[in-house]
Amino acid sequence: MSATEPQGQEPDLSDADDLGGRRSDPDDRGGQRSRGWFHRSVTAVFLVVTLGAIAIMLRGQDWSVLGTTLRSQRPGLLALMVGLALLANAAALLAAMLAWRSMLSGVSDGVTAVGAARIFFVGQFAKYVPGKVFGFIVSIRIGKTMGVPATRMASAWLLTLVIGLLTGATVGLAVGPEVLGGSVIWFALAAVPIVVTLVRPQLISQAAVVVARLRRRPPPEATVPGRVIRRVVVTQLVSWLAGGVQLWFLAIAMGAPPAGSFLLCVGVFSLGAVAGVFAVFTPDGLGVREVILLGALSLVMPIPAAGVVALLSRLVVVVSELVTAGIGLLVVEFLRRRHARPGDSSATHVGRQSPVPVVSAPR
Repeated sequence: MSATEPQGQEPDLSDADDLGGRRSDPDDRGGQRSRGWFHRSVTAVFLVVTLGAIAIMLRGQDWSVLGTTLRSQRPGLLALMVGLALLANAAALLAAMLAWRSMLSGVSDGVTAVGAARIFFVGQFAKYVPGKVFGFIVSIRIGKTMGVPATRMASAWLLTLVIGLLTGATVGLAVGPEVLGGSVIWFALAAVPIVVTLVRPQLISQAAVVVARLRRRPPPEATVPGRVIRRVVVTQLVSWLAGGVQLWFLAIAMGAPPAGSFLLCVGVFSLGAVAGVFAVFTPDGLGVREVILLGALSLVMPIPAAGVVALLSRLVVVVSELVTAGIGLLVVEFLRRRHARPGDSSATHVGRQSPVPVVSAPR
């Protein structure tokens, strides 16, 4: 998943209860194992089909253009652009973390910035573990140490998902001018849902209720203040834009025109990431995003170069997420130890409200 994508599919809170110690029926465990094998089988088949489709698309292409492109670039340009792409995606991840912190503080009082950051960064590692609910279960367990009920955690997750999909799809409209022409109309379409959300933030809560009903899940039980919704919308937009800039840097390194590819890269990265969220049969949208990126980037650069950019973007996102999350957890641990009083057992509950105001989440 990219920095800006919601973490996995909607979890079943009963899984969190099982982790917390509730006994489960042996038949249920057997059924879960069977569903797990089925899910992994479908995922494997999908990945094979996707790789086959990409191979067919790249077969017969003139790969000499790739070498020509690299030789024509200034020495060190590729390394510079990869470094900038890593920094851009790290910025996207931090913006997504701020959005999560704001939402969690909106649904539950007493959660510090350090606690919210810990949940978020642990989730960046947990999402790479097979199983669609593992990351959420870990978050539930951490949230419980902070006094956040599982239902409130689910509410924060669902509302963040709705805002993430809305803002991602909105930013994705930036591909319109390059693909279909008519730049003014596309920018107008992109502005409408954001303006409406900022004016009527309560619509997000209503949309979350609809999504919950469609998925046969309980609706969010917390009412989030409008100012929190607005803050999350803005930070999510920043996150999507930074993620698109990451792709843009890589495209430039492979010969794409800087001015002509900016909006395309920003828009298609968001569209690919949103599409990956709906691809429940593949981990972190693997393959889905790459196919979308390849198709769009081929409009501004040769297909072989577009394929390299799509794959390099996946690598940059993974490395950036893991490194940033690792550094973030180290900082969280440092702050936890620094502000914990000697002999204070609350040191283990890093998310509870601290007397140190600098680490308090904004209200």
